[in-house]
Order: sequence, then structure tokens, then C-alpha cells
Amino acid sequence: MSASDNENEDGNRPKPNLIDENKGLHPLFWDALPEDADQDPAFAALQALDEDLTPEERAENYKTQGNNKLRLAQSDKADAAARRTILREAVQSYSNGLEVHATNPRLNSVLHANRAHVHLLLGNFRKAFEDSLAAKHLDPGNLKAIFRGARAALKLGLWEQCLFFCEEGRAVDPRSSEFDALAKEAISKLEERRQQEERITAQAEAEAVPARMLADVLLARGCKLTRPQVALGSRTKPTLNPDGSLTWPVLLMYPESGQQDMVEAFGEEDTFNEHLDIMFGPDAPQLQWDEAGNYTRDRIELYYLAHAGRPLNRDQLVQAMQGRWPQGFDDM
Repeated sequence: MSASDNENEDGNRPKPNLIDENKGLHPLFWDALPEDADQDPAFAALQALDEDLTPEERAENYKTQGNNKLRLAQSDKADAAARRTILREAVQSYSNGLEVHATNPRLNSVLHANRAHVHLLLGNFRKAFEDSLAAKHLDPGNLKAIFRGARAALKLGLWEQCLFFCEEGRAVDPRSSEFDALAKEAISKLEERRQQEERITAQAEAEAVPARMLADVLLARGCKLTRPQVALGSRTKPTLNPDGSLTWPVLLMYPESGQQDMVEAFGEEDTFNEHLDIMFGPDAPQLQWDEAGNYTRDRIELYYLAHAGRPLNRDQLVQAMQGRWPQGFDDM
């Protein structure tokens, strides 16, 4: 047989089949459970023996099975795909150990902590965090649970919780230095977040300055504005001109036809008569939807409604001038 017979197309020796390697071994030494396991007399005997064990003994057995799975997953025998499968089997073994409801809190703490370790390897950081909390609750001195909780918290972006875990770990073992790197990274992330929040706050303050100036001018003019009643496209607020005057967007609605017109720059000194003279004067083009020519200057009647809503206070007015929905009007 040539050397190439034992190699795959990449020139590497193929990974062994873990289930095939079970052949000839006692079930205690199986790396994976074969499909015909129930037909093996020794396996059946072990199953019968398991039923006579106390909950603590059964939990210990499941813990041992999980530990063996974990060691196997981290050995050279398992490729990437097999490794994830075996790690999931380890999770199931630790879960089985917890489901027998042993009364030993330290044993259950170890099962949770070991399962947290496997969840970290699988990238299940939220589950690892929850298992670490459960393990620490059962045994506050479980240093491995505290360390794994700190790692999971760091991966989840829970940097304050990570620091809290690190402080707990140092309290349990003041000589331990394994928390230093985690705490350093968490502090760095918190500082990055603080700086980002400061930048966002500064930007929001800068963007709010024109809106505050406009709101103060409106209030000084005695204007009372309510929440937006209709959408006016991009022009939804008045404009403060360099000379200190105001220009308003004005919406004209035609109830009979369901049509509307928009005057984007309606000066505060303008009158409706001036705008209507231009819109419906003799030189104005006929409206496309007014085929009968009913809308002429001498037939136009203008109505408007005042006091149609609760006036905005200054803070709400500033928000509205920034194009935001005023707070406190969600239920109106």
C-alpha cells in the first residue's frame, strides 16, 4: 500500500472516525455513542446500573462524561466539524447532570461552570454568562465560574459586569493575576464608550443651537405652535432669515377635490391676498385638476383654524425645530 492510500486530496492524513474507534472497547471508553448502542450488552448493563445510583452519583457520572467529551473535542482526534459536535454533546452531558437535581450545591456549581466553559468555546456567550451566574450563586467561591463569567461579560459588551466579576475573583484569590487582562480590556472599552457618548452629546448640542435660536425667536414673536398636523415634505418648519425675519411653509388644501398646494416661503409680513392674487390671478395657469375652471380669484374663499391643539413648551418646540417628534405628545 502506498503512502497516498492513507492521505486525502490535500495530502493530509484523514481524521479517524470516532464512532468506528469505539469498536472493541467497553462502553465506558466510548468517545461517541453509536446508533446500535442499545444492542451492546455492556452498555445495557451500564444503563441498568445507572438507575440504581443516587442523584449525586448520576450527576458525577454526567460530569465525567462531559469532561471526557471536552478533552476529546480539544484533542487532535477531532476536526472542526467533529469538534463542534462533541462540544454540543458535552453541553448535553452537563445538562443531564443538572437535570437529576442533585442536592450538592458545589457539584451543581461545577456542572454550570463547566457548561459555561463549553458555551464559551462554542461562542454562546449569553448562555455562558447565565451559567456562570448560576454557578457563582451556588458556590460564591467558584473561581472558574467567576473567570468564565468575566470572559462572557466581556464578549457581550457588559463591561461593568466584567469588572464586577474581576473584583469578585480577586477577592476570592488575591494572588490571581488572570483577571488583570480582562479588567484592563473592560476599562478600555468603557473609556471608548464614554468618549463616544461625549462626542454624540457634543454633536447633539451643536445641532440644537440653531433650533434653540429659532424657538426663542418664535416665542418672542408670540407664536404658539402645536404638534405637526400634516406632513409638508422637507419643509416642515419656519426659517430664520439673516435679517431676523421669519419665512413659513404654508399648506393650502382644497377639500372639494382633495388636492393641495404648498407655499414654501411665506414671509411673516406677507398677506394671503398677495399670494392668492399670484396663484389665481388672470395671468396664472389653470390648475390641471380644475378642468371646469371653478377656482378663480373672485371665487376663492380662505378658511383657517387657530387654537387647534395644545401649544408646545420651549423644550418641545426645540425638538420640533430639529425635526423630531416632541416628547410628551405620543398620547395626544
